[in-house]
Amino acid sequence: MKKITILGSCLFALALTGCDYLDREPLDSIGKEQYFSSANAAALEQYCNYFYPSLIGGHGGANGYSHGMMDRDFMSDDLLKAERNTTAFGLHTKPSGTSGTNWDWSNIRACNDFLDNYDQSPESPATKNQYAGQILFFKTMDYFNKLNAYGDVPWYEHVVNPGEDELYKARDSRTVVADNMLRDINQAIDWMPKSTHVTKIGKEAALALKARFCLFEGTWRRYHNIEGDTKFLQEAYNAATELMKSEYGYSLYKGEDPETAYHSLFVEDDYNGNSEVILSRAYDPAKALGNNITRTIYLSEGASNIIGFSKSLIDSYLCATTGLPTSMCGCPEHTHPANLAEELSNRDPRLLQVTPTPDATDAKHSYYLNGKLPNIGGNISTGAPSKTSTGYPVVKYYDATEYSEIHNQGTLDAPVFRLGEILLIRAEAAAELGTITQSELDLTVNALRERVGFNQKLTMTPVVDPQLEADYPNVTGANATLIREIRRERRIELVGEGFRYDDIRRWACGKLLEKTHLGIHLERAGYTADQVATLKDDLGVNEDGFLTIYSKRYAGMNPEPVFEEPKHYLYAIPTNEIALNPSLTQNPGW
Repeated sequence: MKKITILGSCLFALALTGCDYLDREPLDSIGKEQYFSSANAAALEQYCNYFYPSLIGGHGGANGYSHGMMDRDFMSDDLLKAERNTTAFGLHTKPSGTSGTNWDWSNIRACNDFLDNYDQSPESPATKNQYAGQILFFKTMDYFNKLNAYGDVPWYEHVVNPGEDELYKARDSRTVVADNMLRDINQAIDWMPKSTHVTKIGKEAALALKARFCLFEGTWRRYHNIEGDTKFLQEAYNAATELMKSEYGYSLYKGEDPETAYHSLFVEDDYNGNSEVILSRAYDPAKALGNNITRTIYLSEGASNIIGFSKSLIDSYLCATTGLPTSMCGCPEHTHPANLAEELSNRDPRLLQVTPTPDATDAKHSYYLNGKLPNIGGNISTGAPSKTSTGYPVVKYYDATEYSEIHNQGTLDAPVFRLGEILLIRAEAAAELGTITQSELDLTVNALRERVGFNQKLTMTPVVDPQLEADYPNVTGANATLIREIRRERRIELVGEGFRYDDIRRWACGKLLEKTHLGIHLERAGYTADQVATLKDDLGVNEDGFLTIYSKRYAGMNPEPVFEEPKHYLYAIPTNEIALNPSLTQNPGW
């Protein structure tokens, strides 16, 4: 096995280097043609394994220090750091180089090198093709990242070496790129068997990637006025429907108690026996592969790590009694709450499984607050052990039993694809296609609600919520109100999993991200008069008494979020790349 690892390392290095190395036999390693002509299944698998760390994100790189999947949500209106997010406030600029961007082609080149040569292996066609299917999965995933970031990008079918004209081609249209991605992921699905372990990609993960990518592409085209939206929406629906078949064996994770099922789904250190998770990333500090997710959430070291949920997100959780928004339900605890615990009570049960209540009598949902009000930004001390930027702390991915003050001791694995997302993809695609029925809602949205004991079903004719109409003004047609409610459901179910910013972009609702970010209502939360006065002096409140997260602290320094249309729907291509290839054009506004 050690020999296979070494050979795989040599070949992967070859795949990333220029033509000088590809045109000669290396002196200290096996040559490419010799490698593939003798590569057995283990060697082919080893090649595939190199893509996992860079393309399967999870809770971030092993032994890193980040919020993992949550990082992308800091650009949205869901999760707020005490410090301004560069992208959310329009402070990001054109990069000069590719470092830290998706304009890096090493993975695509390595994928193409495998696809150009793997058929030389002496293994059977079925064996070879299953590993080629894995490579097609990774190629599709990397191209999805590029399509998401830049729109039009060059499509490379084969390895391109320095000096070849293809290296200086213009960007291909997103229609060409997406069609090729769809072809490749379909081939991957056909070639790959079902997975043997939740941390390994197989047919199921390929179906999940197809569903995610096709929903993104179909809705992007629909709301950005590009032809071909229906085709991709139908493909998203088909992939999600296939993955929901009983033969794949997935079902929503129920845990031991509806009141804790959602939270417990995200604090497992091994998903191999979990009925919902399709693909996960594993962490194991015993192998120097730990993470910091629980530690980072709990300690909130420095302003860049003090986080909290926005008032906008909290307001999206419906009233448990009526199934209506709290602005419409008429319940006294929601219209005029006496304190923070009352505000959070009697809501969609998922709310108290992502943020803690200061109600000490609710042992299931007090987490680390233990009856104390949240410490906001470190400006006041309430006795609670952690800090929050907004007054709504985060407990998704927090597991008290694994907390350690030592770095990189986190064992929690990260769900990368799960059935909950697949159900929402099916519901949204069906609603957009105009084919959705009540039975489909019951199989998808209402199944997610049932998991947590939220007994208010979404129907085909939901009550119109004026706030959702204002947030998503470009939705039209007979299903407009239902589509908006499915978007609400997606926001709640997938919070902190890195989808919200990209969802708003694909729905062409960027201006939604320009709303002033707010936190709790200071005087209704239960703080003392002195604590309220300190927070008002340090952070400020708006005219309605809600905490302003940035407006006062950053006065005169871009204190409000910015989304410039059409500029911020796409990212800038690195300027050095355009200098090297004059055929490349920059994205609008950059």
